[in-house]
Amino acid sequence: MGKVKQSIQEVEEEVSSIVKLSLNKLPISLPDLQTLLFKKYWYKDDNGFFLNEDVVIKAYNKALEELENI
Repeated sequence: MGKVKQSIQEVEEEVSSIVKLSLNKLPISLPDLQTLLFKKYWYKDDNGFFLNEDVVIKAYNKALEELENI
């Protein structure tokens, strides 16, 4: 179970970083984020949860909430 939580946390950190970097204009859209993660992680044997749609959506929503609270 610890490995799953660690993988999900890695996804959350990566998504949060991407969302924060995209703030020059508007936050990156979810489809654009998913495309970016797919292109970055699809070929890796151990891609964790970076290609899991549910995990990415939750991480994206969490990152947007963090931005609103700043």
